[in-house]
Amino acid sequence: MSACSGCRSQARLVVSQITTAATAAPRAAAVAALATRATRRQQQVVSTAGDGNRMSAMRRGQTRDLSTTATRSLLDLGRGRGAYFVVGATERLYTVCGDAANYEIAEDVRKADEVERLEDGEEVGRSIAKRKVWHELFNLPPTFSTWSHVTMLHLYILNARLRCFDREEFANWRQQLVDHFFFEAERKMHIDHGITSSALRQRYLKDIFVQWRGVMVAYDEGLVKGDAVLASAVWRNLFKGDPEADPRALAAIVGWVRSSLKSLESTSDANFASRAVEILELPVESFWTGIEKASKMSHQQQQQQQQQQSHKPAAASAPRQADRKKKWPVSR
Repeated sequence: MSACSGCRSQARLVVSQITTAATAAPRAAAVAALATRATRRQQQVVSTAGDGNRMSAMRRGQTRDLSTTATRSLLDLGRGRGAYFVVGATERLYTVCGDAANYEIAEDVRKADEVERLEDGEEVGRSIAKRKVWHELFNLPPTFSTWSHVTMLHLYILNARLRCFDREEFANWRQQLVDHFFFEAERKMHIDHGITSSALRQRYLKDIFVQWRGVMVAYDEGLVKGDAVLASAVWRNLFKGDPEADPRALAAIVGWVRSSLKSLESTSDANFASRAVEILELPVESFWTGIEKASKMSHQQQQQQQQQQSHKPAAASAPRQADRKKKWPVSR
């Protein structure tokens, strides 16, 4: 019985292979016929075109014509704006954006249940950014909220310049940058904060997406209406409306945003990918230093004015005392 069962299985295998080959042969023949027709059609187009229009005819002939996708020229793939180029460029740009206020929560700290928390219950990690300006100079805690809003501020600066691209190209760049951000956000939820539930992470990601849309509108309004409105948007989102926030930090961040947008505006589309990395790495602390110098100069001027005003009454009272001591002639 076992030998008969083995024979039956072998027979079924042979029959299935023959059937598959029989059905695949017409398909392969049809595909080959379509490829031959496409080649002949391309040769006809190229041969009928004149010498002056030969290149344009080749561009029309070398296209990918599928039922579910739009016609796309194969010659456009070598221009450096293909899908792979955009993915690599946006990954490099996002690395700069995400590292500005990066942080981590060590696994041993979580196992020991020693994770620090703020008053609202948000977990605090350890800053691992290259330049800890946002955490140390601006006194922002190394939390998920700080990291996400600082990253979104960087992404907004890039997004404002990407709007100058063509519609399809802008949508591609924007989507890639947003994807990098949300992939990293979900990774931090899972690794750093121990959120193992995929459904819970997706719910949090939806909330972050709503915040991202609101940030875009708030910063756009600030760019149009002035630095005071832009500083207010930074204060509400980045500093959570903290009344103890340093106004000098708001002024420095607004100055950095304006300067970065101006530098990106003067950058060509071809050099955007490489130039934007240099612009985003512009140190924010340089604007803080400038504000400190201006504040010290203003304070010194106020002190000098106060000293001058304090000396004026004494100088004015001196002649009056001298007039009192002067003997005036008495009329008889």
